Amino acid sequence: MPTYDDALARCIRAHELMHAKVSPADDWAGWVNRKVASEDAMTAVEELRVNTLCAHAGFDVKDNLTSFGDTEIGERAVATRDWKGAVHFAIATAGTIANKQFLTGVRRHDREWGAILLDISKRAHKQMKKIEPAWLASTEVDSSTGLSPLGFSHTERIAQWVDMLADKSPEEHKAEAEAKAKAKADAKKGEGKGEGDSQSSVHTNIGTQGKPNMTGNPYKGITPIESDMYRVPHWGQLKLERLPMPNHSKGNLGKKKIASNVGMRPRRMHRYMTDPQMRIFDRTVRGSGGVVILDASGSMSFTHEQLMRILENAPGATVAMYTDKADNGTNCWIVADRGRLVNQLPEVGCGNGVDFPAIEWGYKQKQTSNSPMIWVTDGGVCGPNQGFSDSLAMQCLTYCKQKNIIIVPHADEAIQQLENIKRGERAKSIYPRQFKYVYEQVVGSELT
Repeated sequence: MPTYDDALARCIRAHELMHAKVSPADDWAGWVNRKVASEDAMTAVEELRVNTLCAHAGFDVKDNLTSFGDTEIGERAVATRDWKGAVHFAIATAGTIANKQFLTGVRRHDREWGAILLDISKRAHKQMKKIEPAWLASTEVDSSTGLSPLGFSHTERIAQWVDMLADKSPEEHKAEAEAKAKAKADAKKGEGKGEGDSQSSVHTNIGTQGKPNMTGNPYKGITPIESDMYRVPHWGQLKLERLPMPNHSKGNLGKKKIASNVGMRPRRMHRYMTDPQMRIFDRTVRGSGGVVILDASGSMSFTHEQLMRILENAPGATVAMYTDKADNGTNCWIVADRGRLVNQLPEVGCGNGVDFPAIEWGYKQKQTSNSPMIWVTDGGVCGPNQGFSDSLAMQCLTYCKQKNIIIVPHADEAIQQLENIKRGERAKSIYPRQFKYVYEQVVGSELT
């Protein structure tokens, strides 16, 4: 830490002392383990929070806080095409002179990156400035989770948005937009301009050097401030119970042998005269399986008949239903697994509480990488005894998109998707209205 007395030294000392006052110490691992945002993103956003608090305290970080190597960092980020690193550095330096120097280096080699990173920096800085300084600097302990400082919840919230920014480079956004536009245009079969050409958030044109240029910023929206500023939204602890399963369903996950007309040792000679295909050999196959996780809160419904239809289309599937009954007991019940199922569903129907832990557990139960997984929910996700949370909803959505988990709002639609898979067709998500609204608010584009 510098000891000389000038504006830069004072800003650096203020920055480090503010870290010591408001940043997590022993609780850092606890915030990371929540899996709402990555450690790298939270580290970058915490720099922004600390700089914002220094500015509130009267230190001129806007004109003085720099490391004198920021321009070179910008040039190197473009040269190595390190989009994630560029986003993190732009966020960490937002609102300081270091940000201007960094963007100068970026623009020297890629003006499109420079324009987008400038917009991202401004939006993140503006979001931090919206928060009351007392809330932003709060060092209180959250009574529900035991995490502290409470002001760090704003770092986590914005870091979740930063993770989405860093996930795809502008070039990847452009390629994806062009592919969607082309697919829609092809679907029109030459009947005119595709719908996607006018609705894509990224447009392209041909520059003077014959290279495609990009106009428009694909990174819209930002995670809104939670309505309850004095509580960290969180999930409950998943408490599983495997119910007795006296009944058998069609199919199973274990290996079984079926007749085949190709093989080495004829074990089914009795079929030689009776089977037109002369399937006298054995072939080993495995059941199809799959995982279905059901939101069993009060706004949902699920019947034993629907469970039977799920298993008819996904033999051997693992089916579990969850709800927070607010009694500190079991909140997730396995009702079917490996060809067996319950004869009666448990009494459920309260809050949500464990949406993310339930789907995370369900993904680990997949029998193979190709086994389908479906999450049935109306989108009203929330922690125990809490209201709806945008950040928790986005945590679920992001995880499902990364893991190719299908989301549908009703059990009948889950059955329909399983029927599609059984016919060899591709399953697709049918997102609940609440998820679509949150995604548009946070990401700024339609949830597809």
